[in-house]
Amino acid sequence: MRRILIALLLLAALGGGLWYWQGLPGLARAEGSGLRLRTAEVDRGPITAVVSATGTVNPVTSVVVGSQLSGQVREIFADYNSRVSAQQPLARLDTQQLEAARAAAEADLRAAEAAVLVARAAADRAAAAAEQARARLAAAEAAVVAARAQWRDAEFEARRTEELRRSGVGAVRDAARAGFALESMRARLLGAEAEAAQAAAQLASAEAAARLALAQVQSAEATAAQRAAQLRQVEVNLSFATIRSPIDGIVISRSVDIGQTVAASLQAPVLFTIAANLDEMEVWVTVDESDIGRIRPGQNASFTVAAHPNVTLTGRVKEVRLAATTVNNVVTYTVVVSAPNAGGRMLPGMTATMRIITDERRDVLRVPNAALRWRPPGAAGDAASPAASPLDAALAALPDLSPAQRQEIEAARAELRERLAALPQDAEARRQAAQAARQRMFSRINAVLTPEQRARLAAQRGARGSEAGTPGTVYVLDGPTPRAVPVRIGLTDGSVTEIISGELEEGMRVVVGTERSVAPARASVPMPRLF
Repeated sequence: MRRILIALLLLAALGGGLWYWQGLPGLARAEGSGLRLRTAEVDRGPITAVVSATGTVNPVTSVVVGSQLSGQVREIFADYNSRVSAQQPLARLDTQQLEAARAAAEADLRAAEAAVLVARAAADRAAAAAEQARARLAAAEAAVVAARAQWRDAEFEARRTEELRRSGVGAVRDAARAGFALESMRARLLGAEAEAAQAAAQLASAEAAARLALAQVQSAEATAAQRAAQLRQVEVNLSFATIRSPIDGIVISRSVDIGQTVAASLQAPVLFTIAANLDEMEVWVTVDESDIGRIRPGQNASFTVAAHPNVTLTGRVKEVRLAATTVNNVVTYTVVVSAPNAGGRMLPGMTATMRIITDERRDVLRVPNAALRWRPPGAAGDAASPAASPLDAALAALPDLSPAQRQEIEAARAELRERLAALPQDAEARRQAAQAARQRMFSRINAVLTPEQRARLAAQRGARGSEAGTPGTVYVLDGPTPRAVPVRIGLTDGSVTEIISGELEEGMRVVVGTERSVAPARASVPMPRLF
């Protein structure tokens, strides 16, 4: 019995060993069978090239309302989400000091106006005195004329009597009396002339006094105007104490409470932010410099916001702002996209994931992008080689790259390949992820290039959209081994690429990748029970 049992055990061990050694060649053939090719079909369809970026939702017109005065807030008439009209009061500051200043300014103005009246009365009196002096001067001048006439008459009479005396006809006495009369008329003439000179001096003094009084009137009027201006300034400040809305809109922010003191010493404090209209919004999108050359005003765009991830909103590029922003050597530009806010889904400050449509093709021959990257192992232009990317044509324009720059470019391309290999299955998600991966690669490349090199790279990349296309190679599986087919490629959306020319037809199978075949697991053989 023992011998039979031992013989059975030996037979079982021999059978198991034989089964094991027969299974080894099959497993080796499975693991050593090489790489299994993955293919995709060449088809026709639309291609939409997009630039993916993120931005911030903003109102089309947003006005920050501040205070030009310092003071304590006494009343608030508007709150968050309040709809307001132009010149509607929003808040009011405490006005006790301003009202006291207005009362003082009004009193100063009344005093200045009274001083004007006094000055005008003095001017009128000085003008009357000047007229009296002018009349006295006229009378004195008339007296001078009369005295001169009398003097001439006395002079004639004295000369005639002297001639008669000399001829012996007239008496000596008459000649003497005529001489005395002449002297008297001369004295009277001199007195009249002196009185006229005195009257002229009095007139000059009166006219000077009149001019002085007129100047005092003008000074008083200027003082009154100054007091009136000060009163108007106080009244303007009183009007500024009531903060009003400059536009029709809705209050989206309130930064003040009742009792709070605002200080406007250096700059106007922000009290309210008013959006003119939330039915139309703007999305300020940050676009990398490597993609900004593809964006033009008028292009269509679609985007989503986190609050409504399943709703696709649409807009149109309004402008590309020329001011650049540089952060960590990465240059970006702001693109403004206007979009209707149907249903009020967009709120100011939301983050939007934007897709700007830069170009479209309706019905073109297309292949997956992976087909343009795949190369047989060991072949020239392997996927690990820099020549496998359309970027090579652009980098060829940069023969002056330093070793450090080339190393960083290779690292950026390796990162791109890793990201492209890990793309999600969803078509839209794949497109956005591929676009983001390429944008990151070009950002890294631009960060290590000089401004002159960046300009040459952008010019070379801009030439890729010409009708001639960019050369590329795909491998068609129409026999035992893949066959290389040169093509010229055009537009791409990150997943598929347009084939402009080449020996490709719809329905052909192109290689998009490889996977290693795995032998099926060998079934376990239960060991016989010994006991």
